Amino acid sequence: MQATTEPKARRKIGLALSGGGFRATIYHLGLTRFLRDAGILQDVSHITSVSGGSIFGAHLVLNWNRYNGSDSEFDAAAAELLAFIRLDIRNRILRRFPLGLALRAPRRLLGLSNRKLTRTGLLEYHYERYLYGDRSLFELPETPQLHILATNLSEGRLSSFNRDGLWFIRRDSDHGFRIDRIRTGLATVPMAVAASSAFPGFFPPMVLTGEDVGARSGEFGRQSYTDGGVFDNLGVRMFHFLAKSAGVGGQPWDGVIVSDVGKPFQVQNDAQAVGLIRTAMRASDILMDRVWQLETETFRDTTGFVFARMIDVVDPLEDPTALHPEVQRQLPGIRTDLDRFSALEISTLVRHGYCIGRKVCRTLPNVFGTQLPASAPWVPALEPASGSKAESAEEALQPSRDNAEATRLARALQASTVRRIWSALLDFRDWTTYIYVPILVPMLVLVPYLSVKYYEYSYRMNQIIQSLAQGSRDVEQMSRLMEAVVPHFVGEKPQPLAADDVPDPRGFTILQDLRMIDLRPWFGASTGQDESYMYGYRRLKVRRDAGNTGNHAFRIRVLAIDENTQVRFPPQDLTPRVYARDVGTNPAGHKLVHWEVGVDLQKLPPGDTAEIIYEHQSPGLFVVEGFSSNTLSFSVQAETVELTRWILMPQGRQYKSFLLIRYPTGNPDRPENVNLTTKYLPEDKTILAFKLLGLDAGYTYELTWTYR
Repeated sequence: MQATTEPKARRKIGLALSGGGFRATIYHLGLTRFLRDAGILQDVSHITSVSGGSIFGAHLVLNWNRYNGSDSEFDAAAAELLAFIRLDIRNRILRRFPLGLALRAPRRLLGLSNRKLTRTGLLEYHYERYLYGDRSLFELPETPQLHILATNLSEGRLSSFNRDGLWFIRRDSDHGFRIDRIRTGLATVPMAVAASSAFPGFFPPMVLTGEDVGARSGEFGRQSYTDGGVFDNLGVRMFHFLAKSAGVGGQPWDGVIVSDVGKPFQVQNDAQAVGLIRTAMRASDILMDRVWQLETETFRDTTGFVFARMIDVVDPLEDPTALHPEVQRQLPGIRTDLDRFSALEISTLVRHGYCIGRKVCRTLPNVFGTQLPASAPWVPALEPASGSKAESAEEALQPSRDNAEATRLARALQASTVRRIWSALLDFRDWTTYIYVPILVPMLVLVPYLSVKYYEYSYRMNQIIQSLAQGSRDVEQMSRLMEAVVPHFVGEKPQPLAADDVPDPRGFTILQDLRMIDLRPWFGASTGQDESYMYGYRRLKVRRDAGNTGNHAFRIRVLAIDENTQVRFPPQDLTPRVYARDVGTNPAGHKLVHWEVGVDLQKLPPGDTAEIIYEHQSPGLFVVEGFSSNTLSFSVQAETVELTRWILMPQGRQYKSFLLIRYPTGNPDRPENVNLTTKYLPEDKTILAFKLLGLDAGYTYELTWTYR
C-alpha cells in the first residue's frame, strides 16, 4: 500500500507597505516582484499600506492573480500602474483645480457636494478614472486582507479602510484599544486610497459623511482624513492591532516584511528665520520623522519582523546584480511626490527594491527558505513618454560594472530630489493646458510691457518729486523722516525769559504754520524710559504787517515743557533764538519750563515775509496720555492763514479715530467742533495729518486720537 504524507503547512506572511509618494509605490513594486519570483508573494495573507504604499497595495490586491501569474501577466499589471505614475497626477490636479472653483457655487445652490472638486477629490477622481475604476471596498478579496490606513483628524487616531468597511482604532478606559467596525457599503477603493495619500500641505483633508460612505444614520458623523503617515508611516502598528484583536497569543504570522521607504531626517545647517508656512511644514517633517523612529524602534526586534529599508546599501560582493553603491545612496533622496517619474528613476527604484527584498529574506531562511532566486532583478519595459526623448531602462543595469557610468547615473538621480513644479506645470498632452495658454501668452507679453511703462512712469514721477523736494524744505524734511528717525541732538543754549515777558503778536500775520511731530521713538512719558523722546519740526512763514512800524520782536511758543528739551535751528536767512523760564513742577515732580523761539524782524520791511524754522526734542510731557488715546493741545497766538499738522504715530501703532475741538485760550468750558479743510492720508493710519484755514488768534486747539 502506498504511503501517504501530510500536506506541508502553508506560510502566513504579512506585508507592510510604507508611505513616500510614487517613490514608495515604485520601490514596493520591485520588492513585490522579488517576492513573486521567490514564491513568497502567494503566501502573503495580510497587507497594510500607507500613502504611496496604498497606491500600490490597492492595485496589487485588486489584480492579485495577475501579479502572482505568469511573467507576461505580471508585466501587464505593472505596466498599468507605471502608466498611471507617468501621468503626472500632481500637475494634472493643479491645472484642474482652478477650473472647478467656478462650479462650486452653482453646485452648492443645487444641493450637490463639492467634495470631488477639492484637490483631494480630484486625486480620488484620477484613481478611479485611470487606475482602480469605481470599485467598492467590499470587492476587495478576502485573501490577502488589505488595510488601507489613514489618519482620522477628527479623533486623532488611526483608521483602516478594508473589505469589511471602516475600522476605527480607539483607546478604551484601561489604556488599551478597541476596534469599532462600521459597514460602509458605498466607500470605494479610490476614496480610501485618496484619504490615505492626502499628504498634508498640498492635499487638504478628505471630509467624508455618512452619505458618502453609505453608513447607517447615527453611526458615522462628519469625519476628516489625511495621510496615514501622520500616525504611522510604516503601517506596522496595524499588525499589532490585528494580532490583539484576533486573540491569538504570540505572533500569528511566520514573518512580516516591512517595505520601508523612509529616509534619515535632513538637518538644515543654514536655518534662518522663516515664515509660518515653512515653519509648519518643517514641524510636520519633524513629527513624521519621530513617528518613523518610534515605530522602527518598537518593532525592529520583534520576532519575525524584517525591515526592507530603502536606505540600506546592498554590497556588490553580496549581490553582484545590485546597483552601484553610490547610485543606491542617491535613491532615498528622490522626491516623495506624485508627479511624472522618468524611466531612469523607475528602473533604479524597482531594481533596488528587488535587491533589498532578496537581502532581507536571506536573513530569515527558516521562514522564506534557502533557495531564493539569484538572477538579475526584474526591470520593467518602459515606453518613452509621448513627445519625450526615448529613455532606456537598461542604462540602470550598468553602474555596478562601470564607475564612470555610475557617476553619471548618481548625478542624474541627485537632480531627482528637486520638486518639478513650474517646469512641468503646463503639458500640451493635457487638454486643460489649452485653456491656460490663451491667458498666459498675453500675460507673458503684457507683463513685461506694462512693467516697462510703469518703470518709465515711476521714474518721471520720481523726477517730479525730486524737483518739488528741491524747492520745498517741507517735502525734503518729510522724506528724511520717512527714511529714518532723527537721532538725539544737543540744542542751542536758551536765553533767560522774565516771568512778565509776554510776546506781543500784534502787527504780525502767520501765513503758513507747518508742524511735524514724530512719535515713533516715543514710548510714553509714563514709561520712564530714557531713550523715549519726541521730535518736532516747525516752519513758520510770518508777514510783518504794513502798519507795523514799532513791534519788530516776533516770538512764538514751543510745545515742549520739559527741562530736558533741546531746540536747534537749521540753516536759514534769519538767526532765531531760544528762550526759557521755569514754571514750577507737575504733580509727578518733573520740572517744567516754558520755551519760546523768537527772531528780530527789525530789518524786515513792513509788508514783507520771513521764514522761521526750528526743531526740538523732548520727553513729550505736553502730550496727555489716556487709556488708549493721546491728547495734544496747541494755541494760536497770532492770526494764521494756513495751519498744517503732520503727526507720525508711535512705532507699531495706528490711530482708529480722532477729534479736533477748539476753545478760547484759558476757557476750556466753551468747546467748539472744528471742521477740517483737508485730511491727508485717510487710509494710512500711521500718519495723522490735516490742514486748517483762517485761524483767529486767542484760541487753543485740542486734538485727541484713539488707537486701534
